[in-house]
Amino acid sequence: MTNVNTALIAQLNNAWPRRATVCDMERFRVEGEFDAKRPDYPVALVPFFEHEGIQRLDEPLKRQILSWGWIGYNRRTVAAEDHVVNPALNYLASEILPDDDWIFTESIRQTLIDEHYHTLMHLNAIQRTRHQRQIDIDMDLPMSITYLELEKLKQQLVEPWEKQLAAVAFATVAEISVNAFLDILADDETIQPQNSSVAKLHNRDEYAHSKMLGEIGKVVFHRLTPKQKAFFVATLPLALRAFVAQDFSMWEAILRQLKVPNAAGIIRDCQQPGKETALTRDYSGLHRLADELGILGELDFNFDGDRASAAGMQRTN
Repeated sequence: MTNVNTALIAQLNNAWPRRATVCDMERFRVEGEFDAKRPDYPVALVPFFEHEGIQRLDEPLKRQILSWGWIGYNRRTVAAEDHVVNPALNYLASEILPDDDWIFTESIRQTLIDEHYHTLMHLNAIQRTRHQRQIDIDMDLPMSITYLELEKLKQQLVEPWEKQLAAVAFATVAEISVNAFLDILADDETIQPQNSSVAKLHNRDEYAHSKMLGEIGKVVFHRLTPKQKAFFVATLPLALRAFVAQDFSMWEAILRQLKVPNAAGIIRDCQQPGKETALTRDYSGLHRLADELGILGELDFNFDGDRASAAGMQRTN
């Protein structure tokens, strides 16, 4: 494992008490006054917002769409942490990483603490929005395609280690590529400052997680059996494609439950060629990891071609 940058992992571990959001909740707190006129979610990330069927709606209903877009994003983030990332990290810490080298286990355990705090942050964001917008109804919002694809894959697998390693593949893609989407939310000055602040706080941790998992991914891969390595190489492209898949299911559910006229037609129009929005995943870190593992040529995924064909596929976790 000569290409593992243990010095970087040690640096991240030692800096955790200073850099991690959870370690200084007073200094790294959600900031910004509530401004009822500002949307809760960026208009630019809503694939249909310029559609004539939406533009003719009254302003209160438009704001409700954006508020539920924000609530739905937070719900999906919580689900990703609870059902994808955290189980995978627990598996790595308890069954894969070496017991005799504390540096790797320490890094994973620190990351788990961060992720649990992120869940709390996003749950608080949901409750804050419901209170500020006086939302007293609930909605049945579907899980993301990414999560559903992982669950479908796990149902086809027999061995427990296959199911756990599948989660590791999906979590690796999530942790190393999520910054691009969080950057957009964190830097957006049109939405509620409190909401962009949540993204900033989450993002500062994820930049460290991306570096950490890139290095620990090498440790993990080299500790797998040949059969497990082959499974991981075959599964990683499935995770990559799941993360770039078009997913309008949440938006269609929101429009339908808000009784927006022709909701299905609006969504259908947005799925036409040339109607896509900007890609919000960065796969450069995953490309680099695959190259350093020596498996880039084995992956059934064209990082340039698949990324280009997926350009604009709106991601909402």
